[in-house]
Amino acid sequence: MVEMYEAFNQALKLEKMKKRNIFQLKLGFILLLLSLNACVDVLDVVPSDKLSIDRLLNKQAQVLNFRNNCYNNLNSSFTDQSSGQLLEAFSDDAFRAGTGPTFDWHNAQLSPSRDFFAGTIWNQCWEGIRKCNLALLYLPQSKVSKDQITDNELAIWMSEVKGLRAWYHFMLIKNFGPVPFVDEPFNPDFAGWSELTRPTYDEIASRIADECDEVIADGLLPLRWQTNTDYDRMNLAAVYALKSRVLLYNASELNNPNSDQAKWQRAATASQQCLDVIGSEYSLISIESYDNLFNESANVLNSEIILRSRDNGSPIMNNANGVDLRDLGSAIQNSNCGAVPTQELVDCFELSDGALPVVAYNNADHVNVSFSDGYSEDPGDNIYEGRDKRLESAIVFNGSAYGKYKGQPAASPELVIYTYEGKPGTGFNSNPNSQEESDKRRSTTGYYGRKFRSASYWGSTAGGTNAHKIYFRLAEVYLNLAEAYCELEQLDDAITALNVVRERAGQPQISDVPGFVKTKDFLMQRIRNERRVELCFEGHRFYDQRRWNILNQTNGVVSGMKITSAGGDAGPFSYERVKIETVRNAVSDKYLVLPLSEQEARRLDGMGQPAAWQ
Repeated sequence: MVEMYEAFNQALKLEKMKKRNIFQLKLGFILLLLSLNACVDVLDVVPSDKLSIDRLLNKQAQVLNFRNNCYNNLNSSFTDQSSGQLLEAFSDDAFRAGTGPTFDWHNAQLSPSRDFFAGTIWNQCWEGIRKCNLALLYLPQSKVSKDQITDNELAIWMSEVKGLRAWYHFMLIKNFGPVPFVDEPFNPDFAGWSELTRPTYDEIASRIADECDEVIADGLLPLRWQTNTDYDRMNLAAVYALKSRVLLYNASELNNPNSDQAKWQRAATASQQCLDVIGSEYSLISIESYDNLFNESANVLNSEIILRSRDNGSPIMNNANGVDLRDLGSAIQNSNCGAVPTQELVDCFELSDGALPVVAYNNADHVNVSFSDGYSEDPGDNIYEGRDKRLESAIVFNGSAYGKYKGQPAASPELVIYTYEGKPGTGFNSNPNSQEESDKRRSTTGYYGRKFRSASYWGSTAGGTNAHKIYFRLAEVYLNLAEAYCELEQLDDAITALNVVRERAGQPQISDVPGFVKTKDFLMQRIRNERRVELCFEGHRFYDQRRWNILNQTNGVVSGMKITSAGGDAGPFSYERVKIETVRNAVSDKYLVLPLSEQEARRLDGMGQPAAWQ
């Protein structure tokens, strides 16, 4: 073990002297890092400059560790990986009060010298690719006896790793635009960094899709691992779903400004193929069990979730991102409420007849609006009754019944949360940019996030109940297919795919909603709205705004609902839409992709910054 640390330190010193690219700093000695958890017999003395790969491949645990480490760079957090803020706070679905990272982001402070969470994504994904390439190189060289690790097991592990490598490359291109596909580990003395160039987005997306096809053709991975200890392992359904998403992004306006229909056809074919193949193993759960998608234990096999993170009960959806039920009735809750839903998101949840409550925003501040028939915000109305059932699963609104939290006596009634102005603990806060803790602990929009949280999440020990990030689930694939068919103007097929998701939610078929017209424009509007509702707070909106190239239309203004009560919790309640008075300038084309750090751009001068940042 001592020799290994000496070798590691020598390699590190050498890398610092050469001042190589960040790849080399991480890549040249990552093989040693992978093996540190499996100590080599200290009596088996080998000079530190002659460490043999054979010593890392002659034990079952060490070989398995090659595969396991390839998973470690997946982001299992709901946050942006750097500042701890929910990604939705950087979109129009949520608002984070107070000055800080999200305030600076919307104040257009993103730059190569201040990249917020971009550097973390960049480093983690390239490190993940490096680990995958090392595993693919060395797994076939295993010296472990076949009775411990069979050839078939090794082949399965390699298919998993290839799926992960495709995922890491996709994470890079959806954040930074096209990057080269790297399928071998660079040597520590590699000197060709300046010669790396950017392919087209279509070229790299096609290469990732080809990688998925190779895993599919291998036929080694199951559609679903059948034990609850393997719920976080790459499976064949996830590979199909990844291909569906990759080709959808490739066909979207940001990467396909000329609307090449061949790209949309590839996206539709991939999504249809995914559904055709995995339909025998996966299905949408009922709306009555909908909360189980987000709140049950991660290792419970679920018919809809294709792949989710290994974290279970992690503090990633903690008491800095919600309402702390322990403090209801007190003057102020103990914890910051974090990213709270915007009125714009709430407006996307339909009425029970399928109509959208808001027909149009009539001014730039979104406070003067036109309503659909059957909906009003007059005093005394309950504006949250008669809405899409998914509203109460995703958002805490005024009068929300939240169940019971941990440690609450069994005989106690369920908690009801009120967000009207002046309500102790959970009331409305009108100071969006204040750094006062008391201001940041109450919602600025009149709402709190609920998805991924049950009442039992809170209580005497907050931050530990059933929160796991979903990477892929079946509903997304139906929505991918609906979007691709709509772009191809195969409207009947688009309607069929869209209705699968709507009907699960208990909403009418799209052709039965008020004002329906069978046109591409109408249908696309409702497909995008359905996606925003179904996938809210799952990390999609941030990227959907970008791939649709609508950032300058949607991210400039957000609003909330100021509710007052004439009689406390009993009401009646009055409603006033209010603009969130804060800076929202992160709408230029530069914000469609993330920049490389200045140091990386200099080192990779053949690749350079994304076009918007040049």
